[in-house]
Amino acid sequence: MSMKATVTPAPRRTKTLLLTIIGEIMVPVKHSVWQEVLVECLGTLDVTVAAARQAVARAVGDTWLTSERIGRRSLLTLTEETAAGLAEGRERTWNFGKPREWDGQWLFVALTVPEESRALRHHFRTELAWLGFGSLGNGLWISPHTENEKATLKLLGSSDGPSDAFVFSSAQAASHTPRELASAAWDLAGLRQRFDTFCERFENERPQTPGQYFSAWIDMHTSWRHFPLFDPELPDRLLPRDWPRHRAVQLFHERNAEWTPPAMAFFDGLEAESQA
Repeated sequence: MSMKATVTPAPRRTKTLLLTIIGEIMVPVKHSVWQEVLVECLGTLDVTVAAARQAVARAVGDTWLTSERIGRRSLLTLTEETAAGLAEGRERTWNFGKPREWDGQWLFVALTVPEESRALRHHFRTELAWLGFGSLGNGLWISPHTENEKATLKLLGSSDGPSDAFVFSSAQAASHTPRELASAAWDLAGLRQRFDTFCERFENERPQTPGQYFSAWIDMHTSWRHFPLFDPELPDRLLPRDWPRHRAVQLFHERNAEWTPPAMAFFDGLEAESQA
């Protein structure tokens, strides 16, 4: 796997950062925020004013937020659907990395999606990954999370589901060990690199000013909330003994406890300035 870092396009990065700000501040604390405060928050993260305003406008256009004109200012409020979706994702992110027991049983899926239906293929790959599945190729997927059986059946039985989809529960492999299956279905080397990169970056991060605390806090949450998309949270018995997830989980919670108070104080300061 290539070790070369990839460059994230600016618009995508801005949208991702905005989503983190909304998820970590507006969902648990404030459902309504002045537009200029969100723009200033993004500015702290090295986003230009023009790009920040465009991202906020798109968030309104995509119905993440509603905008209410009050005098010369705009008050942005979370829609119920956005708040519910972000709250669900936030809960999974916060619970990510907890130790899991495993009874040795696999959930197995075989499905066929036409090659020309690329959008549908991408949809099911993403949703199955979110449910903890890994791909063995040729439409074969496995997961140690048998508790997701109902969610898997619901996904594959939806109106846009594939016509040929089969789900098997309590499956066991006769030809490979559990660790061999895990290595075949998931890119463990790439996942290890993600964890190592996260740890190296945030172990060495030393913010000094309130703005730096806010920037580091949002950057860390942005990185962390992507892990459930890439990490199926395989049980420890399927992983190498020196697996770095435990170190990363501990680091995330330690840094969050340390950085949240000054980061929120910085945000509150921006709000106070906007109302002065």
